[in-house]
Order: sequence, then C-alpha cells, then structure tokens
Amino acid sequence: MIRKIDDLEMNNDIIEMLNDFSELREVEGILLAGSRAVKTNDKFSDYDVYVYLSKDISVDERRKITDKYCSYMELDNRFWETEDDVTLKEGNVQVEIIYRNLDWINDSLDRTIVKCEADTGYTTCFWSNIKNSVILYDKAGKLNKLQDECAVPYPKELKENILKKNYPLLKSKMPAYYYQIEKALKRDDFISVNHRIAAFFASYFDIIFAVNEMLHPGEKKLLKIIRERDLRVPVDMDLNVGNILKFSAAGDFKILEEIDLLINNLNAFLKKEGLWNEWMK
Repeated sequence: MIRKIDDLEMNNDIIEMLNDFSELREVEGILLAGSRAVKTNDKFSDYDVYVYLSKDISVDERRKITDKYCSYMELDNRFWETEDDVTLKEGNVQVEIIYRNLDWINDSLDRTIVKCEADTGYTTCFWSNIKNSVILYDKAGKLNKLQDECAVPYPKELKENILKKNYPLLKSKMPAYYYQIEKALKRDDFISVNHRIAAFFASYFDIIFAVNEMLHPGEKKLLKIIRERDLRVPVDMDLNVGNILKFSAAGDFKILEEIDLLINNLNAFLKKEGLWNEWMK
C-alpha cells in the first residue's frame, strides 16, 4: 500500500495506480523522484516514479494497470531506461514510470560511493536520485536501507577522481572537448559544435558540484539550483556560460575565447579551493 504523505500533491489516479503496482510480487519498492519530490515543481513538471524490481514485469501486466487510470500510454519506451510514459485521466497529468532492477542500483551506488569511480559528467546523479526521493512503498525495507547508505559524507577520493576524469577533457588533453569544438567550427559542423559543448558543460558542472560536495541534480535547472543553493563558483561563470551558448548558436569562433575565459576562471577557483594539481597544467 502506498504511503500517504500529506504535503505531496498526488491525485487519486496516481495513488490508486501505484497501489496496484505495489501489489505485484516483482515490486520491491516505489519512489517519487524529481522536482515533485523536492518540491521545486512548476506547472510544466510531470511525476517521476521509480519502480524497483526483483525481476521484470511483463508489458501485459503493466498495461492491465495503466489502462484503468490513463487516457494516453506509451508503454515500454527504452530510449534511456525501461519506462512507461502515460497521461492520467484525472487532471491530464503526465507520469514517467521508470523500472529499475534493485541489484543494478545497488551496484551503481557501490561503484560511486564505495569505490569512488567517476564518470564523464553526472557522476553522482544516481546517488542524488535515491537520496532525494520520497519512498512511497517499501516491501521489505530495502529502499530505506539504500537511503541510509546514501546518507554519508561526500568522499574526498570521489571528488579527486571526478577532477581527474573530467578536468583534462575541458582542454588539457588531445581528446579534450575544446579541440573537438575548434575542429567542428573549422568544418562549419554546427551540429557537432552543439554536441561537444553539451559534453563540455557536463564535465564542467560535474566538477562544480564535486568541489561543493553537492550531489549532481541532473541536467535541468543547473544555474538556478546553483544560485538558490549559493554554491561556490568561479568568477563570471554565468556570463561565460551564457556567452558560450550565444556564440554556439551563431557558429562564432568567439566560443573558443569564451571557453578559455571559463577555464581560466575555473583554474583560479580550483587554486582558491586548494584543489589545483600540477597535472592540471
């Protein structure tokens, strides 16, 4: 049975639908994540629901439930993870139901929190997702245990590994995004410019959140979150980011000058934070 949480805005259809899911033997737990969970939602926000499983639920079983409560359904979308994207009959509200294996998320968290392995961008997103979610159903207390494991200090080794993995990709190594962007500009390949700038920012913001020992919240509202949390950031970061995006749209070589400014300001910031290393030269 889904826990009733008074300050969560959840209509009857979503509550009843999730109650039905909670009765399936494969379901170990259900989390509400995203902006709805941390109460930063706006009128455009959908519901991000994560259903944790001991084994897969068939599409037919899922359809039996969603048919009762949804006016529109796209079942078994697998563009990123396995999910059902639906619109509730009541209130015309959109819901993303993402299905995850419980062993898989355990392994992912162990890799990040215990082994301190970094990714190229978004390193601590899964950690953030679990820690900041609201448990709606927890059959055997396994999600509670996961959240307890997430309530640990940010490992110093993880911060260092995020820097080692992502900083060289900004400009200091041959495969760095800066040089890929430069080459794409020379080719008038604006699609590639856009693609590489997105990757550049993924690594850049992974560094910013790591320095602040804040778990990465995902790809949305980053500058807004940074301002609201009053995080420590390099000087002129907002200005540099805005200019890079503006020059990107125009295919302007000034992008490279602005990236240099952004990196130079990041270098000064890392020195101020006591995180500068000789290998960063």
